[in-house]
Amino acid sequence: MDKHYPEIGRETITMRWGDMDAVGHLNNTYYFRYLEQVRINWLDRMGLSINPESTGPVIAHTGCTFKRELTYPATVEVTIEVEKLGRSSLKLRHHFYRQGDPDTVYAIGEATLVWVNYQTGQSIPLPEVIRTQVAAALAAAENQS
Repeated sequence: MDKHYPEIGRETITMRWGDMDAVGHLNNTYYFRYLEQVRINWLDRMGLSINPESTGPVIAHTGCTFKRELTYPATVEVTIEVEKLGRSSLKLRHHFYRQGDPDTVYAIGEATLVWVNYQTGQSIPLPEVIRTQVAAALAAAENQS
């Protein structure tokens, strides 16, 4: 069974008719688009909007394991969990749920982000706001156990 890590966010995405593939399932490319949107919304909420003239994340790795098919109509809930926090990188884990079916994991996504200076292409330390949010999630998880 897939391990769950401290949840630092959750987004809801309404599946559109055009998001399906020819056999009526959520097209596999849309899982990655949903993950991208979840990350962008999360960063925006922390005041870390993408600005090509500044600093921000680049994707070092991404992947998705498909467990069950999502079909239209559906409202999809995607978690944001931190699996690993490094000096300039963080590995995120995501679980896809169908709203109304909170016990079934439909897919498990992952992404490793590296924080960089977009002008130089060099990695830099993660912003403190990310470290603070992760520390708070870890503390909350420890208090629940």
